[in-house]
Order: sequence, then structure tokens, then C-alpha cells
Amino acid sequence: MTTSPVNAAAALREAFVFLRYRPADDEALIGTVNHDSSWSHCGPLLDSSSLPCSLHEFAAAAFTGSILPRLFPFLEFVNAFLVASGLNHYLFTIRATTTTHEFDRPRWHTDELFFSDGNLPGTQLGHSSQYEHGRSATAFFGTNWKICTAFLGPPTLFIPREHQSCAREKQRLIQKAASTNHACLSIRCVGCASAADVVREKLATALAQSGIETAMPGECTLFRIGRDSGAVHSEPSMSGNQHGRIFVNVVPGTKEELRRLMERWGMEFPRQWWVGSHVLRAHTE
Repeated sequence: MTTSPVNAAAALREAFVFLRYRPADDEALIGTVNHDSSWSHCGPLLDSSSLPCSLHEFAAAAFTGSILPRLFPFLEFVNAFLVASGLNHYLFTIRATTTTHEFDRPRWHTDELFFSDGNLPGTQLGHSSQYEHGRSATAFFGTNWKICTAFLGPPTLFIPREHQSCAREKQRLIQKAASTNHACLSIRCVGCASAADVVREKLATALAQSGIETAMPGECTLFRIGRDSGAVHSEPSMSGNQHGRIFVNVVPGTKEELRRLMERWGMEFPRQWWVGSHVLRAHTE
């Protein structure tokens, strides 16, 4: 654990690492989630002294209480961490989720590399990542790591470090067996969704005895992405938490990488937007 603004290369020696960004005893309840919703910012590092109006609008609609006591120390830590890593842009997402049984069964997976000139993240289930074989993922295709934390509710689950390599191999074999040869052109591909259900069920069984590791209160998780070396992780069960969950996900990148990502998603850059309760509010700058 660390509180200093080290860079990713110095901190990330394994598939994942927990980093402290606020005191562990700062655990006052920040509220309750009212509606499933999410807010995203894709652009320069956020300034905690002048947060976007869209964030306050989202927070007022999504949950009671204030996330600012959690958000401010996290922003300070993440911004310093990215600057130390030579980056000053990110895709920053806050996701509010009400109590649900959806993740009572784990969804073990590795995240895709985001900055690609080919497939959208999450598509082409079962195919090898075209960015990792024979070349440096960080040299040509952006960062191969991200940061996450939970402001409210349970933290993300990770397969223990000593079992990560074995878990990735099991994922690869199960994905290969479940994949079908089809044209995959959308991030909501039906063929991939059907195969993903099979993979999820089989991986839950295959990794049931591997154990789990999670960040402690006041910690965030820095972890690798990509199928060949990414951290195998899952959303936690949220059925026993009456207050809901507020999850934060940070995908760092250069200005040009994030601009291209937004273009591939049909969005302007920089951009902020929030979705919830059948509402889509978009803000461009």
C-alpha cells in the first residue's frame, strides 16, 4: 500500500495492487442509492474545486447524501498518480447500483484493452487480443491498466495473485470452447452475449475454490487489463447491501487515444454524460 504519487510502472508489479487514498477509519455512511445510473467524464483531469454541473445533477438524482467526502481524496490521489505516470486525461465513471441479485454468481473476467484500432472492448469473445502478441501494449495501444474503487458498498473481487495465471488460462480455454465464428460488429453483440453466459457459469464453477482478495476501506485497486496479463476479477454480490453500491472506474489515456475512443463510440470529445431512470443527459465542452 502507498499514499505517495508513484507511477504505474513502479506500483504494478503483479496483476493488481491495492493503494490507499484516504484514512481507513473514515467510514461514515454517505447515503443510499435511489436509482441505477451512471455518470462519465472523458477528457482532462477533473478539478475538484470546480466539478461539472452534470456530476451534481447526476448525484442528486441517483442517491441521497453526498459523495464529495469520498470523491475529493480519490480525485487528488488519482490525478497525482496519472501525472506521475505521464498522463493527464481519463475516462472517469461513477456507477450507482441498487440492491440486486445479478452478481450473486460471480462474473469472473479480464477487461479488454481500450485503445484499439479494431474491435470494440468486450467483443470477439474467445479470440486472442490482437494488441498483446508480439508487441508492447503500452507502447502503441495506450495504457494496459486502470483503477477502481467503491465509495459505497462492497469492493470488487479479485482472484488471489498466486492463482491469477491459472485463472487466466481457465478463462482462455473456456472462452475458446464457448466462442462461435460470427461477425461481431457491436459492443452489444448477441452472439457474444450468449457465449458470455456460458463462460460466466463455467468460470464460476472452475474458480470457486480459488479464493478472493478485495481492497480494504479507503483503498483503490490498480490492475492490469488485457486477456494475456489482465487481472481476473468480478463484481461483488450486491443482494445483501440495502444501501446499494457506488463504484468508480478510471481508464487513463492520452488526449488522442480518448478522442479516438469517443469517435468509435459515436461521441464528441471531451464529453460528460449521465444515464439513469430512462434519462440520458449529455454535456460536451
